[in-house]
Amino acid sequence: MGSRRNALDRLWDIIISIAATISAIDIPLRLVLPRHGDGWLYTDWALTALFCIDIFIRRRRADGIAPTFLGRPAGPGWMALDILAALPVQIFGVGTPLHLLRLLKLPRVAQFMRVLRQRGAYNANKLRLIFFPYWLGLCAHWIACGWIALRAAGDSDSFSTYFHAIYWCVTTLTTVGYGDVTPANNSQRFYAMIVMIIGVGVYGYVIGNIASLLANIDPARTKYMETMERLTAFMRYRHIPHDLQNRIRDYYNYLWEKRLGYDESEILATLPSSLGIEVSMFLKRDIIERVPMFKGASQEFIREIALRMRPMIFTPNDYVFHAGEPGREMYFISQGVLEVVSADGADVYSTLTDGDFFGEIALLLGQPRTASIRAVSYCDLYRLDKEMFERVLADYPDIAEHIGRMTRERRENDERRNQAAEATTSASATAEAPTE
Repeated sequence: MGSRRNALDRLWDIIISIAATISAIDIPLRLVLPRHGDGWLYTDWALTALFCIDIFIRRRRADGIAPTFLGRPAGPGWMALDILAALPVQIFGVGTPLHLLRLLKLPRVAQFMRVLRQRGAYNANKLRLIFFPYWLGLCAHWIACGWIALRAAGDSDSFSTYFHAIYWCVTTLTTVGYGDVTPANNSQRFYAMIVMIIGVGVYGYVIGNIASLLANIDPARTKYMETMERLTAFMRYRHIPHDLQNRIRDYYNYLWEKRLGYDESEILATLPSSLGIEVSMFLKRDIIERVPMFKGASQEFIREIALRMRPMIFTPNDYVFHAGEPGREMYFISQGVLEVVSADGADVYSTLTDGDFFGEIALLLGQPRTASIRAVSYCDLYRLDKEMFERVLADYPDIAEHIGRMTRERRENDERRNQAAEATTSASATAEAPTE
């Protein structure tokens, strides 16, 4: 329900932004190039209706909390702006300056753009690259309308008049100034000087921002390239063998392709505790609940287990552990393919993939590893240490008792299988013994 409401609110913000943009383009142009017909009247009444509805929708969103304006508490001022923008100024006729009150809705567009940048932080620089031409285009449109108003006499048709004005505006703002369109009186000269001063600032601002945006449009890739440059310099300085260099580069390429170079533990560490818990549960709940000994456990217990699991990456042909090693960890497979192999790696007993788990005997019995685990591809795993597991069990005695029963049953089953195997071996030896 909440996500649907957010989507509807976002759609309404887009509609109001479009309406405000239409007002910002149409009204100044209508003031300097009057048009006839009823089309403008229908447009104005539609804008009035939209802006009136928006007042009530913004009140509903507040829900008793003071609304914000450009990131700060807005107070009653935001209501005054919305009311002024929604006034039915069309009743006073065409071409009155009162129509400019519609432009008071533009701060709402700026607020919407700011929210988009905050909620889409990864694309923030790309959004800046889109929003900047929007505001620059509006400013150029207004300057062109001002130039039309000052020149009074125009071309034979409205389109040519506006086109020549926007041409003059662009050449002036970009400091090109061909001189084919020149001011004819003092008011036009003063206006041209103001636009020239603005143009110098705009030119510098555009160059600086475009350079900054292009340099930071993909911060993850920039960080990755810097890391690879440092890594290459280190390997060259320390004379790392070429085959090992290639494996290291492949590892970092995998990190970039799958995670954009970011480490999961670092990201979770930067989040507030509540958000970190929610993200951990989202990432790990399904694979935890697949483990038989965790089935039926409370969400609190699963949350504690999820918080103590640590991400690990293994490259192809890496061994997670070898047969005979002491077992102190259990592993959960998030992504990748692994093989259960014999101690010498020659025999493959089974294959493990996404969602599988292994090494639980280490948590239950503390026995040495009975087989080796080898990565076939790049593998993302989660590791749960025995010490961490026992700390969690200390806080959940009911689950500890349940797992204890499972441990005892598994130990008894192992002992029976061992006794049966020994009896079979003894019987075979007796049958093969020579008779006198």
